[in-house]
Amino acid sequence: MEQTIQILIYIHAFFGGIGLITGMFSIFVKKGGFKHKKTGKIFSISMIISSMISLVVARMPNHENLFLFLIGIFTIYMILAGKQSFNLEK
Repeated sequence: MEQTIQILIYIHAFFGGIGLITGMFSIFVKKGGFKHKKTGKIFSISMIISSMISLVVARMPNHENLFLFLIGIFTIYMILAGKQSFNLEK
């Protein structure tokens, strides 16, 4: 079980890192351009994956953490709300 949790944490960190890198890149390129849209999509997908994994890990035995679980839900909510806002702009 511990090895599974460790693997999930590594996957979570990998996708979180991808999200951070693409998020920073998306901030510095022209809004609405191809690069902005592409990196924004990669950011959204990677953050959703990272957050979903955090929800699983935060509920596993010996790793229960309500605070981190709620942060994961909040992150998913904010990503989906941002995506919805973007779709309304069109």
